[in-house]
Amino acid sequence: MKQKNTTVKVAHIIGSLNIGGAERFIIDLSMAQKELNIKPTIVSLGEPTDTLVSVCRSKNIPVASYSSSSYIKLCRIFIVLFKFNVIHVHSPHALKFLRLFLPILKKKVIYTRHGAATYATESWLRFHKKIKPYVSAITFVSQEGKDIFHQHHDWEYLPSEVVDNGVLIEPVKKKLGKSDILRIGSVGRVIPLKNQVGLLKAVQRLSETLQRKVEIHFFGDGQSLDDLKKFHNEQESNFSVTFHGMVSDRELIYSSLDLLVVTSETEGLSMVIIEAMANSIPVIATNVGGNPRLVKHQKTGWLFEYDDDKTLAEQVMSLIDNRDLVDEIGANAFTYISENFSIEASAKKYAELYDR
Repeated sequence: MKQKNTTVKVAHIIGSLNIGGAERFIIDLSMAQKELNIKPTIVSLGEPTDTLVSVCRSKNIPVASYSSSSYIKLCRIFIVLFKFNVIHVHSPHALKFLRLFLPILKKKVIYTRHGAATYATESWLRFHKKIKPYVSAITFVSQEGKDIFHQHHDWEYLPSEVVDNGVLIEPVKKKLGKSDILRIGSVGRVIPLKNQVGLLKAVQRLSETLQRKVEIHFFGDGQSLDDLKKFHNEQESNFSVTFHGMVSDRELIYSSLDLLVVTSETEGLSMVIIEAMANSIPVIATNVGGNPRLVKHQKTGWLFEYDDDKTLAEQVMSLIDNRDLVDEIGANAFTYISENFSIEASAKKYAELYDR
C-alpha cells in the first residue's frame, strides 16, 4: 500500500449490529484497520439498541445508527457518508438501501459478499445491473461465493477478488466441564438455512448411555428457534439442551464448548468456525461453501454432507469417549487458523483495495 499523508476514512455499511459472523468480523476488521492509519466507522441500518453496538463502543469504534423512520434514516445516513473516502458495503440489502446515494456521493465503493446465496431473482438481477457502474470493486469471502455470483451477474470486467475473513487470535480461558460430558455448541442465527435441527436429530440417534454424556448448547436467535425448541420437546431425549439466546460475549460462548457443530446448507467463510478453531475447539461441519478451506477432514475437524445426520451421529459418537483426539484436533485447528486467517492479513488486503 502506498504511503499517504491523508488518513483513509472508511464507512462499513451493515444491515444491523445484531449477532452474526459478518458483524463480528467487521468489528475485528475495524480494530485492525486502526493500526494501519485507517479511520473506520460502522454505519448500521439497524437500531441503536442492537446487541453489538455496546461492543463497538467498548472498543472505541465509532457507530452511526439511527432509530427513526426509513426516510429520515436514509437522509441522516446520506449526510454522514459525505465524511468518508471509502464506502465499504457488506450486504446486498445494505447496497440496495444506498442505491440512490451512490451516483451523488461519487465515493470509492467496495462491495463485499459474505455469503454464497445467488440473489438471482429478476428484481435482484436488475438491481445488480443498475448498481454496477457505481461499485469500484467486489470481494468475496470464498471462491464458491465468487463463482456463484459471476454465474448470475455480468460483473466480469469489475475488479473481483476473494479476501479471506480473519480473526483476532485471542483465545479465551476455557471453563472445565465434567470430564465425561462432551459439550457441543451451535452458534449463529437460527434460520432454515442453518438447519440446526440436524444436530438434534444426530444426537437422537445415539444410545441412551451415550446421550447422557452429551450437552448441546445453542447460542443464537431467529425465525426457526420456536421450531427447534418444539422438535426437542417432542422427542424422548436423554441429553441436556440449553437455548442461550442471543449472546454477544465470545468468551462466554467459546469457554463453554468442547466441540462446534455447523449444519448449514451453505456457508461463505464462516466466522463462527474461524473463532472456534482460534480457541482450539475442533469443528464438525457440512462439506459446503468455504467450510472445507477451514475444516481439513480428520486434521482440523471433520466434514459431513449436508443433512446427513447419520454420519454426523457417527462422528459425534467417536469423540464422546476420546478426549485426547478432541484436544489433538483442537490444537491443530488453532495452529492452522493462527498461521492462515489472522485479522491483520484481512485488513492489509482491504487497505490495498481502498488505495487503488
